[in-house]
Amino acid sequence: MSRSSHRPARPWRRTAAALLGIAFLAGCQPAMTHSIVSEPPAAANRPYTGTVADWPIFFSHLQFGVACFDTQSCRVVYNDFEFGNPAPTGSVAAMTPQAYDAAMTASYGPVARTTPPAEIVWRCKAGAELRAEVDIAAIFADGAIRHQVPRDEIPEGVSMGATHVLVEVNDRTVNVYTRTMIPTKREQIPGNKFSAFRDDLIKVYSRTY
Repeated sequence: MSRSSHRPARPWRRTAAALLGIAFLAGCQPAMTHSIVSEPPAAANRPYTGTVADWPIFFSHLQFGVACFDTQSCRVVYNDFEFGNPAPTGSVAAMTPQAYDAAMTASYGPVARTTPPAEIVWRCKAGAELRAEVDIAAIFADGAIRHQVPRDEIPEGVSMGATHVLVEVNDRTVNVYTRTMIPTKREQIPGNKFSAFRDDLIKVYSRTY
């Protein structure tokens, strides 16, 4: 998956190595997958600092990623750039939670959250060709960062990580997840000084075709 934001789509352009690598893997969702929880007011016309001072916290740009599982081929075009895999991909059921979690990250961006919808064309596990349009701008119309961290657990003045938006094509189902690195005052793994953050994977949209 390229990090360039302005290159035109090309037939079957390769995704980043991390996403190509998972094409032949499979697995179960990690324990840190959650449903949507926070719905703050619209971000329009609110000052932005990228810190907890913005509470309820919001974003203006995002990082984007795609993961395909149980497909014969998978093509996603977003922001005039192409993602996916033209070859058959493996099942999520055979992946470890750690491998699945590592796959669900985004490196393409930054992209404005008002970018036109993602266009998806894929062949499911049985071979049928399916098409879908996913309107990221509509899903995140309020600009809200979906997260699980109370305000009093976030340090003042510390910048939030980039919001990741991930489109997952899984056989006949299209899911949209988000995750944001939220700094925390306490270690999430006691004794590990590098664990003072949360980046929960949160499902915000799902449709089966």
